[in-house]
Amino acid sequence: MSTPKKVSGMQKVAAFLLSLDKEVSAEVMRGLDPKVISGVAEAMTELDPELCTPQAVDELFKDLARTVYQRSGVRPQDEIELHTILANTFGAEEAERVLAEIHERRRVEQPFGFLESVPVGHVARVLEQESAPIVALVLSHVSPTVSAEVLGRFEPEVALDIVKRMTTIVPPAVETMLTIADDLEQRLAASDSGAPRTRADSLRTIAELLGYSDGETERLVLEGLEGDDEQTANEIRDFMFTWEDLADVEKRNMQKILASVDTRTLAMALKGSSAAVQDNIMSNLSSRVCEMITDERTLLGAVPFSEVATARDELRKAVRVLIEAGEFTPARAGEELVT
Repeated sequence: MSTPKKVSGMQKVAAFLLSLDKEVSAEVMRGLDPKVISGVAEAMTELDPELCTPQAVDELFKDLARTVYQRSGVRPQDEIELHTILANTFGAEEAERVLAEIHERRRVEQPFGFLESVPVGHVARVLEQESAPIVALVLSHVSPTVSAEVLGRFEPEVALDIVKRMTTIVPPAVETMLTIADDLEQRLAASDSGAPRTRADSLRTIAELLGYSDGETERLVLEGLEGDDEQTANEIRDFMFTWEDLADVEKRNMQKILASVDTRTLAMALKGSSAAVQDNIMSNLSSRVCEMITDERTLLGAVPFSEVATARDELRKAVRVLIEAGEFTPARAGEELVT
């Protein structure tokens, strides 16, 4: 096997030094150009996997015209181990300086990198308090896995708005990015997994519990809440019946819902909607009305998501009126549907 061409010189030097005894490695490092020491030290923490095998180490020794024999593999060093190597080589003060330089470089290159090691639920709770542009900025600078998991914690409409912003985002100045990252990191540190949940979390939990209760219990709870705080009761109802639930409403009830909504509101509400919701709505309209809605959507062009959300609220209000009148009963959580 030959050492991969794509591996950098810093990586090769780092792997070679880590294959030596610590005392020998420290002696060799003292002879390096001071300008490359921090680069080599950083490479020790981020070794290419192909350099971490005994065979790769042997190739490095061949390249350096040293004795060829099987060596043990090497591995990336954690911060404590790296500090020990640097302190033994240059002293504790210089070790601290090099590590600080590495941290600052990484902070500039990946300002939101610290989120990769934070529980997704924790990240989502903090980001729910931010505006959509800030959330889009943060999620566009973390791994796709973390970004997708965090988006999954948002309401579908909000997640869609964030994704759209991510496709057109223009990163601000580095100083601005670092300020946002610092603020986010401080708030994450100040709140742990046992921190108070957001109001939306609490209302969503209540909605889920009511979804599993019988209809009479649901009615009594919501009527009791409404007497004290009508807005809260309505917000819980919204969590109990989301926009995506329209995809599963059967024909007769869907027609009742659509009867009280004008074509412009429908056209606006369908902007960015999932295919399932769109198909169920359009299939319950006449061909003439479908054409009118299609024309309206074309004329509307690109619109702010806040206007789409307002239009969708109109449909949810229509659903709420039917539910309160006893003319429509959504499928309850855990309830088996039969045909």
